[in-house]
Amino acid sequence: MLTRTLSLVAVALALHSTSALACSVPVFRYALEQWQADSLQLVVFHRGELSAEHQALVIRIEPQGLDAKYVANAWVKTVDLDEAQNKELLALWEQQDDEAAKALPWMVLLPPAKSMASGPVLSAAFNQANVDNLLDSPARKEMAKRILKGDSVVWILLEGGTKDKDDAAAEILGSELKRLEKVIEPPEIDPKDIADGSLTIDPEELKIRFSLVRVSRGDEKESSFVNMLLATEPDLRDAEFDGQPMALPVFGRARSLYALIGKGINAETIEDASRFLTGACQCTIKAQNPGVDLLTSTEWDKHIDVKFKPDTAIPTLVGLGGFEKKDEKPETVVASETLSTATHVAPGGSTEEASVEGPAEESAAEGPSPAAVAGNISNTIFILFGVLALVVVGVSLTMGRS
Repeated sequence: MLTRTLSLVAVALALHSTSALACSVPVFRYALEQWQADSLQLVVFHRGELSAEHQALVIRIEPQGLDAKYVANAWVKTVDLDEAQNKELLALWEQQDDEAAKALPWMVLLPPAKSMASGPVLSAAFNQANVDNLLDSPARKEMAKRILKGDSVVWILLEGGTKDKDDAAAEILGSELKRLEKVIEPPEIDPKDIADGSLTIDPEELKIRFSLVRVSRGDEKESSFVNMLLATEPDLRDAEFDGQPMALPVFGRARSLYALIGKGINAETIEDASRFLTGACQCTIKAQNPGVDLLTSTEWDKHIDVKFKPDTAIPTLVGLGGFEKKDEKPETVVASETLSTATHVAPGGSTEEASVEGPAEESAAEGPSPAAVAGNISNTIFILFGVLALVVVGVSLTMGRS
């Protein structure tokens, strides 16, 4: 229950951020162009030197050398249990079951540093099959493909395992997303956001389109992905949510906003999330926006086709004495809309097409004046009071979301 409330508060705060951090680009598009995916840490426990086979797996996840080409948003920490002295890492090892000691080397995937997850994302033997499963899956490939082709948001329906409930959730999602594609319009882009590079495609290409991908919890090829989805919030594995379908809107470079669960998958909550992600970015700083990045092996920078390059003047270089970052711009969030086909990823990785139709600034001050400082203090106090109010409101809204 608390997670649902915190998610609502986070979104509300993002929507009410100060205009100085706002941008007219939709959240989904700004996130795709401007936000690098947060990295997840993979801890590999072993005894003695790793074999050549296991060393190759480490390098596959985190390439070595000056010319290393990183693909997956993950990095590896190897821990030799015969020599380890780090208390936190040893405590993490002690949390593993007896199977881990028998199956060394053993891997534990930790969530991104800014995640609210209360524990590891997953634990498994460190071998070729499990690393393959960790780095990618049919559903994640389909999700990334749709985003790169222009879908604003790809909704992941994590099935609970009861056909009637799962089908009902898919029907609500499909019909609502199709309706929202017709009623949501992209925000009007401010020319300044084109000039400063906040949007790198022609604004006419911004379309609202949504997709739906169904994932079975029993699909072995999606086991790592299922664990990632369940780790996006600290309570999604709680017994009260067992067997319930979950809908998670994914945008940008595979960033999950939050989960709608069971009866919380309804027209109102679907529209709230969709409008937030397709609306103008209210805060350009990624860390101040809700969501958790998922692990993928998608080369986002390679595939994002920047077709629109506005004429921009090359800034004049200044000496260290005048280095005031006058044109520095923080990270931005974006929002937009569209619906394409819904794909059901069945156990084994096959896909089935469903019948959902559809087609994927700030300028820093030169130096704070006394008035600006006072204004910032006032804004901070206002936001703090706003948080308290939103928590109270969120608690009441939570009853309808979970």
